[in-house]
Amino acid sequence: MNRKIAAICRLAAGLLILAGCTNNSPQFQAEQKQNPKTAFRPLKPCQSWDVYVLQGKRVGYGHTTVSRADESGRKVVRTENVSRLTLRRGADVSEQVISATSVETPRGELISFQSEMQMGPGAIRSTGRVSGDKLDIEMFGPDRKEPTRTSITWSSDYLGPFATEQTLLRCPMKPGQRRAFKTIVIGFNQVADVELTAKDFESVKLLDGARELLRIETLTRLPDGQEIKGTLWCDRSGDTLKTYSEALGLETFRVSKAEALKKTDAAELDLLPSMMVEVDRPLSDPHRTKRVRYRVHLKRGDPATTFVTGPTQSVKSIDPHTAEITVYAVRPGQAGGNPDAPAEKPTDDDLRPNNFIQSDDPLIRSNAKKAAGEEADPWRVAVALERFVNREVKNKNFTQAFATAAEVARSREGDCTEHAVYLAALARARGIPARMAIGLVYIEGRRAFGFHAWTEVYVKDRWIPIDGTLAHGGIGAAHLKIAASNLKAATVYNALLPVVKLIGGLRIEIVDIVRK
Repeated sequence: MNRKIAAICRLAAGLLILAGCTNNSPQFQAEQKQNPKTAFRPLKPCQSWDVYVLQGKRVGYGHTTVSRADESGRKVVRTENVSRLTLRRGADVSEQVISATSVETPRGELISFQSEMQMGPGAIRSTGRVSGDKLDIEMFGPDRKEPTRTSITWSSDYLGPFATEQTLLRCPMKPGQRRAFKTIVIGFNQVADVELTAKDFESVKLLDGARELLRIETLTRLPDGQEIKGTLWCDRSGDTLKTYSEALGLETFRVSKAEALKKTDAAELDLLPSMMVEVDRPLSDPHRTKRVRYRVHLKRGDPATTFVTGPTQSVKSIDPHTAEITVYAVRPGQAGGNPDAPAEKPTDDDLRPNNFIQSDDPLIRSNAKKAAGEEADPWRVAVALERFVNREVKNKNFTQAFATAAEVARSREGDCTEHAVYLAALARARGIPARMAIGLVYIEGRRAFGFHAWTEVYVKDRWIPIDGTLAHGGIGAAHLKIAASNLKAATVYNALLPVVKLIGGLRIEIVDIVRK
């Protein structure tokens, strides 16, 4: 799953840059009244280059261009960014390319945006245009003739994806100041609340030496309550020269073009070690366990709010950084599971095709019929589909960033997420509600958990996990679940974001094991 995490990392760090502060908000106007010398400064055409550093190693670069143009007879400011991130897991290397363009009025009011994310063999493209009090968004997935269309509430107080840096350039902050605002977050395609808190000037080490820069703490809160914390450092003119995101500790540094494009071993960072969470003792025959109780410690956060409660899992808080998690093997017709699990019915979106789970794709529909034949029992169908995916995805590797189900049906390659979305699509094609689950799985031979994705199907009135990567006819008690998503629109990024926050800060102990 490291390619997916890498992409979310880039998005999370990008929230420090791709965030918005409205120049005509009451707070912004109040700041100008208190300091008349801080007049509105229109943006000048410019270019900037940044390098991305993860765990002390360069993993990519970004290029941003600001220009002026005419659109439909009015003056506009166009901001374009292209980011490239290259990472390795073991012997496999992949590259993500994320591009974004924003068109705004000279005062920073959003007119439209577009983005493209190369997450697999194809690209996921989004476009948005403001229409009155709505932002109309179209999302185009690979092999989809028609886009997924959504509209979100929009206000003239909201600005576009690059406005944090641009607002700081127009009106630099001073120590002790705070700003709160709303912004569209590209990739998530949602309006988020952003808070900036200016601390003080401090000596900051950049790639070309140390500078005295203003430290600004950032907090981005998504509509589902998830938070991303970070820091940016800017000079007295408001130019941001460094950013840091708590998501895996990704840093960006402002550099020259020559420095950004300097030839390096861009794939020198191997994420594999940081993707493993060692446990205190081995768990033998893990996928045939019936119940396992774990004690989970999370350095930066509360595991009781990170791991979810459901039919296969109960979560009990011990202290703000420790939780006891009991995982149950659940199958139809068998007693067991979490007796206190809340009821959770499937929604229409758990059965409909979307940009990632194309259950209406002709090849997927054909394979769904071929895999389970005339079988009518939904659980037997699900298990047959699980075995089919395990056999059909022959080239099991980590080269795919986030391939869609239709792409996997044709390439027949990928890692756990490719297995998960393909299996979900096949299940939906057979009329079974399905979604992707995200969390950790015990890895035999490593005495460790690794980040993982699997599938959940709704059979006989409850969600039951199956795993196309393992194909055991369901799962045991060795999967720790963090989240689930039907992958409608861009919610794949929301689903993966909690996983990113765990890397490097998680510790797991095995308390007791039940096998019968």
